[in-house]
Amino acid sequence: MTNIIPIKELKIKETAARELPKDIEERVQVYWNELTAKYPGMFNGALYSVINMENDDGIVTITCEPSDYAHYKYSEIKDLGEYACRSMYAGCILVSYDKKLFVSLNGVGSEFVGKIQGIGGVMDPSDRFIGGAIREDGSTDNNKLSPLVTAFRELEEEVGKEIRDSVTDIGKSYLVTNDNKYGFPFVFYSNLDSKTIQHAFDSFKKETGSNEVDRLISFGKDDMAAELEKYESGQDIGVVDLLKIIMSEL
Repeated sequence: MTNIIPIKELKIKETAARELPKDIEERVQVYWNELTAKYPGMFNGALYSVINMENDDGIVTITCEPSDYAHYKYSEIKDLGEYACRSMYAGCILVSYDKKLFVSLNGVGSEFVGKIQGIGGVMDPSDRFIGGAIREDGSTDNNKLSPLVTAFRELEEEVGKEIRDSVTDIGKSYLVTNDNKYGFPFVFYSNLDSKTIQHAFDSFKKETGSNEVDRLISFGKDDMAAELEKYESGQDIGVVDLLKIIMSEL
């Protein structure tokens, strides 16, 4: 079951990585070797795994630890209990000036080819908030892991700087989770209309040859219900329901 939680405040607590039991570590490596033999371009990058989540009426506290992609992939096929990797990712639903909602249709360079998802990806260890005032109690957000930083980085990497620079406002943020994955989508408002966004993405794709995103899919209020039906069985967790929530609030 997928839950969508509007976030009032997000607190992320990082802990040191736990050592995997030897037998699990060996099985992860065997499976990873099988995957890379089949998909030579697959890369074992760093990511974060959620070990606990608490929600107090929209005040969400996440406790996470460093992990890697090999651990995550093995957790997809085997129930590792407390040692499972429950990945964290972030991104956005992009709202054009003429009130169209944009998501990405994943291309051949993506793990989830053919599915729609928010424009985004896994949280990287370098996705940290830099700067920020020191509070009266001495606390600060400086150098803290930030899904908002992830969302902006991924937006530029996947659809281009022109679209990233068009974001003029940040709306609500959400936690979308099925207890195996934890996503943090933001609503980003662009000062570009839907045709200009499509043109900017087409130019970016032509210039870079990027294949992470096949194309951008947009939904308007008038045709949304019928269009969303096409993607019910081809979506990352919670995307269709999240789009309905956002559209109802525009």
